[in-house]
Amino acid sequence: MHLQASFRDSASIREGDFILQLRRVRPVLLELSTNDGTLGGSWYLSGNGEDSKLGLPVFDGTEPQSAAIEELIRRSQYELGRPKSIDIWNGKPGRGNASTISIIIDCGSIANQFELSISERQRGGSRLGSYLSSAKVVSKVTTEFNCPFVTFGPRPYFEKQVFDNRPGVSWMLYLPHVLTPAEVPEARALIPVMRDGQEQGTIIVSVTDDVFDVNNREHVKAANDIEIRLADQDLLPRFVDL
Repeated sequence: MHLQASFRDSASIREGDFILQLRRVRPVLLELSTNDGTLGGSWYLSGNGEDSKLGLPVFDGTEPQSAAIEELIRRSQYELGRPKSIDIWNGKPGRGNASTISIIIDCGSIANQFELSISERQRGGSRLGSYLSSAKVVSKVTTEFNCPFVTFGPRPYFEKQVFDNRPGVSWMLYLPHVLTPAEVPEARALIPVMRDGQEQGTIIVSVTDDVFDVNNREHVKAANDIEIRLADQDLLPRFVDL
């Protein structure tokens, strides 16, 4: 499964604030761990390639570890004024075990990026469980990073979504709009996302009776139909506008 989101930081946040970004990640990891214990242990900085993982823990208890921050600063010392990346993994290699998070910050006029990739043990499965438990992860990413959209589902769905220049619905899509069933009748569920006691947006779910399977035509059609409905109402943003 793959989660993709964008976010923007205010001008008051200094360049290369790796501590802030990792503090945002910590609650996301805690939410992940409630569904799969292998996602809740130690996380480590990734190297520059798939075969060069570093064994440097990212957190010391609940706080980012100073050695990890120093390493991120060292890597970005020649990147002043340019995008910087934070790449971490759960230290468990192999299919059905590995998971990674990638954050790209300081992107200037374009939005920062957040991606979570979870290697699944079987096709059509989810280590996060049902749509309800998966939606909690989407909600946590949304509230921690204040995202204008979050999409979650199998990575191959990107090739089957309706619009290349807009987010796809996949299994579920968060948008910063309070939506009703009358506005999106094709949705199987609409889950409100709250911040400070106020509803800030909605997670739109395409499939509720099973894990979304990109090889299931009915699942793909359900997601496609929602995308068309949202676009017709000017509710599905273009990437260029995010």
